[in-house]
Amino acid sequence: IYPLQDDNPIRSFSSFVINLNVKTQPHRDHGDKNGCIVLVLGEHSGGGVCLHEAKVVIETSHGDSVTFRSVDMTHYNLSYVGVRASIVIHSDRTAAAYQKNGNGWDGNVYVK
Repeated sequence: IYPLQDDNPIRSFSSFVINLNVKTQPHRDHGDKNGCIVLVLGEHSGGGVCLHEAKVVIETSHGDSVTFRSVDMTHYNLSYVGVRASIVIHSDRTAAAYQKNGNGWDGNVYVK
């Protein structure tokens, strides 16, 4: 729900995570509804983003972004040297429940 019927370009992305010097294990984000955008920051070499099923390694550097369906694709990043951060903007399945009934709180007389 957006004020004044705003057509927000990131409306399908409701959450974000900040990773600092993290090497992730292969995983899928089952809590995501659609996908994610990974923004890579920092002075580093290596640390490419791997999409397992696609058999792709996307080499990244400071300022690069990668978009993919994190709920459907096993993904992780490779080892790196230096300082690497990423901001992951993602969708959230629980947002649908909140829009439907306030996560079950709509009927509560104490919370409006």
